[in-house]
Amino acid sequence: MKVLLEGDIEYMPLTDLLQWIEMNRKTCVLAIVHGSIGTNLYFEDGKIIYASYRSKGVRLGELLVRKNVINESVLLMALSESRKLGKLFTQYLLETGGLSIEVLREIFAELVERILMEAFQYHSGSFTISIPLPDAVMRGPIRLETGRLIFDSVRRLDEKDRDRRDRMRSLEKINERLEKEDFQLPVLPDMIMQLMSVIEDETSTFNDMVRIIMTDQVLISRILKVANSPFYGPGGQIDSIYMAIARMGMREILNIATAFKLNNMEIPNIPRVKLQAILDDALKTAFLASELARCCRIDPEEAFLGGLLHDLGKTVILSLADSNHKEDPFLEEFIAARHAEIGALIAAKWNYPESIRNLILNHHNCKFSGALDKMIGVVQLSDGIIRAGMETGYDENIAASLKLQHSLVQEIFHKAIDTFNYVKTL
Repeated sequence: MKVLLEGDIEYMPLTDLLQWIEMNRKTCVLAIVHGSIGTNLYFEDGKIIYASYRSKGVRLGELLVRKNVINESVLLMALSESRKLGKLFTQYLLETGGLSIEVLREIFAELVERILMEAFQYHSGSFTISIPLPDAVMRGPIRLETGRLIFDSVRRLDEKDRDRRDRMRSLEKINERLEKEDFQLPVLPDMIMQLMSVIEDETSTFNDMVRIIMTDQVLISRILKVANSPFYGPGGQIDSIYMAIARMGMREILNIATAFKLNNMEIPNIPRVKLQAILDDALKTAFLASELARCCRIDPEEAFLGGLLHDLGKTVILSLADSNHKEDPFLEEFIAARHAEIGALIAAKWNYPESIRNLILNHHNCKFSGALDKMIGVVQLSDGIIRAGMETGYDENIAASLKLQHSLVQEIFHKAIDTFNYVKTL
């Protein structure tokens, strides 16, 4: 190998190097090293004929599989056979009829553009331009115009940068409105406020609660459906609100009523599918947290309410976002950072006790005070499982701290999901 040129990217921009190779119609290898990432671009008469990128996820074969051009088994066979025959991987695919030259050129150009877009953002690293080309890449089937790819890559980077600045400005506006509390909080349904007043009044009776609930026939049927669900176990058919209150208790009836009222809540500027996903996950978390709390001998009704309200702050933040940024990863990160704080604010405005506000505020950190808070631990464990599934979302450390066995949590998880599906059919 003979080195024609080498140096630091800091002092010799890659765009200049590529233009030099193209203008002088060089046949060579450009090797770029940035940290642990290594990239090789192969040129013939100044045109790019092949590229190798030593990072999983940005390689030609992987891109062909992701684009459903070939399947993984064909890819592995083609890589193995091309090595045995000493042929270029792309040449082998063309000769064996694996894909057409047009498709291969299009996907290879996309790969090179991705590589260049990343490499143009390097502010450190080294490069080496050397000859000759390896025999395996000589006379490859594809020849891409280097100048065209430089132009397209720089243009795409500019577009991404403008889009990133737009997104950041949008997040800054959301943050300013949150700091100033310049937003409309969800309104707690009147019926729930009336039921809360009944429970807070020590002189209230079942009849006071029944009179309020009887004004909503749909709610009655849903409460009875929950009362007869597998979640509350056998005990005879419940066919009246009086019997439901007797079995479940007034606070539990309030929690179920709150769950169904919130699950039908409309919040402007949030797509219904996205809002419903948040509300459904909240109800699943409530069912799971309630039963886990019962196993831990702590208040299952408080755990239910905490699980139900823990992610409510997400809805406020989403309602403030521009419609074209609602699926933005930057927004998702922002929501993750701020939703607990905003959820606690909503709970305060709805006059929920400090214990509920504290639970919502810290539902991602059950050891915020240094020691385990069991109630928050139950909700945090439930939230993780509902969001990511039993195998991925199960936190062994929290479960161990709560003295909950994996098999027991798994059993309760399936029971909670069955109950959710059961009550959602109405």
